[in-house]
Amino acid sequence: MKRFLSLILVFLCVGCNSKVDLSIERGIHYFETGQTEEAILEFKQAIQLMPSNQDQLNIDEIQLLSQAYHNLSVAYAKKEWFADAEKSAKMAFDLVPSSENKEVLELIKSKRTENE
Repeated sequence: MKRFLSLILVFLCVGCNSKVDLSIERGIHYFETGQTEEAILEFKQAIQLMPSNQDQLNIDEIQLLSQAYHNLSVAYAKKEWFADAEKSAKMAFDLVPSSENKEVLELIKSKRTENE
């Protein structure tokens, strides 16, 4: 019985991540085809599909969530919604403080300053 419940739990967790992956992939497709608003919706959906308590996330889930925020920030910047872009870029950087996330955050901050 325990083994069966464990198997179901693993299946559900894998299923959730694949939904997140699919939303991110759809968002990238929409972004690349110029459908920025649809891309934003997909990236936001990917974020919503992740557990809200970040303490419960494993490293792969943290990286996936960071990627969703990163992509969302780029899509917001494309629409010139720099305040929203900066918030999302900061979330991506806070989750995964990579040089790529830092570069995007700094670029968005400078664009926001230019447009104020």
